[in-house]
Amino acid sequence: MKRIIHFKKDIDINKQKALDVVIHFKKDIDINKQKALDVVLKFDEYSKFIPGCSAASLLKRDYPLEIGRLEFNILGKEYFIVSENTLSEDSIIINQTEGPFDYFEGKWVVEANTEDSCSIDFNAEFELPFLLNALAPQALVDKFASTIIESFIKRVS
Repeated sequence: MKRIIHFKKDIDINKQKALDVVIHFKKDIDINKQKALDVVLKFDEYSKFIPGCSAASLLKRDYPLEIGRLEFNILGKEYFIVSENTLSEDSIIINQTEGPFDYFEGKWVVEANTEDSCSIDFNAEFELPFLLNALAPQALVDKFASTIIESFIKRVS
């Protein structure tokens, strides 16, 4: 079963199976590519602007690989995700190594359109554990994803 939810014109969440969720977001903004990419790559600062993110830390750096940990407080419950992140000159690929998802894979890509504008593209696919999926209504998952993506755009702008 496939279900697509549109938050705005540029965010799609596609529920593939009972537990798989695919998120795609793309937006053109009037900001220099490097400024936008810096916000995405500095995940140790995410707790400063992502709602619900209570802590963010870089655990290891060995370019092009970084390992980071994000902690979230959602509806009074603490969650964390540790991810291995592969960096390049215009992207970051995210793979969960520990955390609440059965799996999580994501990718940010920031490409220059002009000297003063760029395109931000985010894709993610994840699977919630059965119990968490049962406790987290789809509307909550959708709202959380939308809020995080919008917080990046606000931080970059």
